[in-house]
Amino acid sequence: MSSVEMAQSLRFLHRRQMWDATGMWAWVLHRVTGLGLVFYILLHIILMGASLLSGRDGFNAALNLLMTHFAFELLDTLLLGAVLYHGLNGIRILLFDMGVGVSVEAQRNMFRALMGAGFLIWIWSIASKFSG
Repeated sequence: MSSVEMAQSLRFLHRRQMWDATGMWAWVLHRVTGLGLVFYILLHIILMGASLLSGRDGFNAALNLLMTHFAFELLDTLLLGAVLYHGLNGIRILLFDMGVGVSVEAQRNMFRALMGAGFLIWIWSIASKFSG
């Protein structure tokens, strides 16, 4: 075993250390939100297409349900959170690919700053949505 391979194998002595890493959770959440957004787009296309095929009254009834039911309002806020996370983490990955902040500490700080900004935007959006 070469010294490089040994150093890589000793990087995480325990599986728990690997899952404590910020980068691992950023990767997992990026994949989960990406799959969720793809699922949402497909569901949205199917639902809107089916309601359009049922005529004007069917479309208006479906839209009325989606815009007024609390469960769909809650899902809408979760969708916004997923879009914010996926988009801001994508910007961080893009900056990394361009060579900006390539150290682990810079990536961790950039991740925390972007997620903090995204969280504040999400909370502000929720407050403005449910206040009026």
